[in-house]
Amino acid sequence: VAPPCKILKKEIKEGVPLTLRQYQVQGVLHLLAMPRFVLGDDTGLGKTLQVIASLSYMWDNHPEIPALICTTKSAVGQWESEFEKFTIGVKVFRCVGTKKKRIKIHNEFKEYSEGPKALILGYRTACQDFDELQSISNHVMIFDEATAFKNPKSQVHQVCKHLAGSAERAWSMPATIIKNRLMEAWAIYKVTCPHLFTSKTAFMRNFCITRDQKTAKGIRIPIVVGHRKSQIEDFRNIIDPYFLGRPKHLVAKELP
Repeated sequence: VAPPCKILKKEIKEGVPLTLRQYQVQGVLHLLAMPRFVLGDDTGLGKTLQVIASLSYMWDNHPEIPALICTTKSAVGQWESEFEKFTIGVKVFRCVGTKKKRIKIHNEFKEYSEGPKALILGYRTACQDFDELQSISNHVMIFDEATAFKNPKSQVHQVCKHLAGSAERAWSMPATIIKNRLMEAWAIYKVTCPHLFTSKTAFMRNFCITRDQKTAKGIRIPIVVGHRKSQIEDFRNIIDPYFLGRPKHLVAKELP
């Protein structure tokens, strides 16, 4: 059972206590212990609650640390309602609407100093509003659906890399980090834990199967066509301190 927390509600609604399952408590402990971490539980296991609970325990002692949450456009409202459902006294700023309206929200977020606060916005909005975000520092950076920046050449990846780099903590939440291509995992860790792996070229050489492909200009470039099965265990061992991912069948006994 999770210890008491001033920010977390005792009940979700009258007569229904807010209780974290054992695996969720384990997730919270990992997030609080690790400033840079990837929580890769299967969809439906309550990653959002684990992150909100972790923030709440942190805010109990450090209410001045802001949280910045990037997610998909469709999930912005869901995050806001989850904060409302599970927490007390957290000021949530949902960054949506026209550019003028969003600038006003950014300013209100920066000026607010009466307690815990969280800014929630979509990945595309983060790119559009980067001028407003780049001055934020010493925050907790949360990336929901972290495969959004799996392409290291994309603008989203570059923006997220900056936001994570200036953060006190950075937590990413992908659902299938090892099931997909390893290069996507490299891109997620390059944002979340940039020290973990070196260059893209070195990672491809160590973990991937490649073949040369000619560009239109006749230049040969390596293309990833698979991963080295013999190196998967090495990859797992490297990310192990920075990754926790439970499939549903592993925690089935705790599910309703």
